[in-house]
Amino acid sequence: MPTKANDPSIERYSCTPVCCVTIAFEAAGPCIGPAGDVLYVPLRIIGGGVTGLGPDKRVLYGSDFASMYADEKLVHDGNLVIGDPAGNALIWYDGTSQGQEGAYDELLEGGLPGPMPSRLNLHAVSTNPLWKVLNGKPLLGVGSFDGAAGTLEFTLLSITENQALKVVQETGDQRALLHSHET
Repeated sequence: MPTKANDPSIERYSCTPVCCVTIAFEAAGPCIGPAGDVLYVPLRIIGGGVTGLGPDKRVLYGSDFASMYADEKLVHDGNLVIGDPAGNALIWYDGTSQGQEGAYDELLEGGLPGPMPSRLNLHAVSTNPLWKVLNGKPLLGVGSFDGAAGTLEFTLLSITENQALKVVQETGDQRALLHSHET
């Protein structure tokens, strides 16, 4: 069984930054629960910004139905619409933010927990040529969730398979690595 240190699939992929997204949100009602060790946290996305893809792109609206577990992990399940004059993009995501000790209790007491690192899996759908290239491609969001500030910020990364490494791994032909640097 491969370990992280020798797993060849890890080396077959690379990430390319697409843009940075800042989402502004507010609570869409009180927390629901606890149900066992879970608190449900409905969030309403009320705006935000997109940088790195030119002007006039902004987060319009969306929702995130998050779940906070007693181990301080916040699990996201959300979607948002990015407004663009050439055509909007629908982005849906899931993933986790890891809170510090006490985040669950803070939520039980009615407050949204402070900054915590986030990792999100994203999917995009759009007819806009700028966003259309991302349709069906695996996307990753790396950033932070800050309930106290009402923000979720992340860098949107496109995950691409490194074709040169794939050829080397499948055929053993090291010449593919030489040609990959020529493009």
